[in-house]
Amino acid sequence: MMKKALILTVALILMLAACKPQVVETPPSETVDLSLPVEPSAAPEPTPTETPPVTLTVCTASLPETLSPFGGPLTPARERLNALLYPPAYTLGNVWLEPVPIRRGQMLVDARGELVMAAEGVNVRPSGCRENACSITWNGLDPLEMDRMVVDFSLHAGLTWSDGAPLIPADAVLSYTLASDPSSPVYGWAEARTESFNARDAISLSWRGLPGFTSAELERFFWTPLPSHRFDSVPDFSAVAAETSSYGPFSLAERGEHELLLTRNPGYPSPAETLPGVDQVVLRALEGGAVAAWEALQTGTCDALDASFNLVEAPEVLAAIQSEPGYEVRVETDGPPTQLVFGIRPAEYDTINNPVFAERKDFFADSRTRLALTQCIDIEALAAQTGSAPVLQAGLSYDPVAGATLLETVGWVDHDGDPLTPRVSQNVPGVFNSTPLSLTLLAGPSPFHQDLAAGIAEMLGICGVGLQVHTLSLPELYAPGPEGPLFGRAFDLTLLAWQRPPGGDCALYASWAIPNTTNGWIGTNIAGFSDAGYDALCSAALLATPEEVDTRRESAQAAFAELLPAVMLVTPVRVEVWKIDAGGW
Repeated sequence: MMKKALILTVALILMLAACKPQVVETPPSETVDLSLPVEPSAAPEPTPTETPPVTLTVCTASLPETLSPFGGPLTPARERLNALLYPPAYTLGNVWLEPVPIRRGQMLVDARGELVMAAEGVNVRPSGCRENACSITWNGLDPLEMDRMVVDFSLHAGLTWSDGAPLIPADAVLSYTLASDPSSPVYGWAEARTESFNARDAISLSWRGLPGFTSAELERFFWTPLPSHRFDSVPDFSAVAAETSSYGPFSLAERGEHELLLTRNPGYPSPAETLPGVDQVVLRALEGGAVAAWEALQTGTCDALDASFNLVEAPEVLAAIQSEPGYEVRVETDGPPTQLVFGIRPAEYDTINNPVFAERKDFFADSRTRLALTQCIDIEALAAQTGSAPVLQAGLSYDPVAGATLLETVGWVDHDGDPLTPRVSQNVPGVFNSTPLSLTLLAGPSPFHQDLAAGIAEMLGICGVGLQVHTLSLPELYAPGPEGPLFGRAFDLTLLAWQRPPGGDCALYASWAIPNTTNGWIGTNIAGFSDAGYDALCSAALLATPEEVDTRRESAQAAFAELLPAVMLVTPVRVEVWKIDAGGW
């Protein structure tokens, strides 16, 4: 609208100038010889009208400290900058497995997907073996070959840095070199499983993994290029953080205290693919939260609000936006799902022979009890109560009648006919008779977790399960084991959200991830869940190739839904707001 008003104003000024009376001075008369030909006067050259650039202004709660792809947490502003400055720069090429000889002491990946050193007693998949059924335990002496994954990448044609230099394989190799230093802040899963990442020729690169390692997540093994021509040697992270070169459809033109101005990179080969019709993007930081952001959107300070304003937690503002025409509310899931975790095997069971004598009763050894509680929880209602997205799993549905019936079948009976009192045990294995089904749910202090916990307590109560919610601060909840309640495996039920590990969620509940004395109480399987069949399916999924991954992950997910070490409940959502005529992506 501002641009249209500007154009109308300019037109009005020109019209008024044309209508204004003109004062003309008459020059002295001249004698003209009409017998001579008269040269026609040349028409004046038209003055081109300068078209103002089309600008898209996206407002955010805070700007990233650096433009570097290594630059800090993945905030909404960082995601947007990555898409504009450092989009994917490669095409995937050939993928194959090559056999390599194994020597003692070298690093490899064992049959369950863990990093180990080649030595006597390691369980590995020899070359040609794609399942744990054919794995072997190596004696450390016999000749052994294992398969190593190789992936080729080709750079997109025509990509150039914002200073005009071409993008070359050395740029991606420089990025890998920095990231692969174990002391670097970004060293992680992919770097630890990489044997080499090198240029093949002027346009392509090859990645080789450690022996025994295969993956379907091949995008993790191409490192976002850095401008190698800008450095005389391998730079440190402070030099990389200060670098502003980019190879995407936009590049940095100006940086102010509260905003970044990005303009078109003239060397980008496919400009129409990203924000067609937009000449420049302003990323503007706004203070004042959701209320100030909504006001800025209405006054034209912003064309869009990114997800950093947490509009889900400002329902009055969100309702006001939705009631106004001319704005589009975009909602998408954000982050890992919140889970209800069953304390299946507390740490105290590790040192006793019979859990019937343990302080924490063996409530969850029977997977049918876990299924019954799951059937008593209305996940879609929880999502509606908390402004989140439900996680619906195949084979699991809300059915409190079936849940109550299953509890009766297991031996948790309604002894007094009063649905408001907890059921009690009757011939439940590992539990003394007449033990009430009274549980404690540990929850963090956030309103989101408190609302979830209250809803779960009410729903389980309908099925005859007594549930007390115990709120702990985050330092208390996540204190190291064995003293901490979660990593020390000393709880009945808890709510948490694990970040998805590379390779798939199934690894969260593999038996080797149980926190205990041997691993320093570090692990994600705080449920203490252990099942050999599940472990085998999970290992197969973690090491699946692109051709194998769909089938293997489906099998692991089906086993998870049947055995239920935890229940996936809801996923937080994030909300962006755009003016309908602002375009966007």
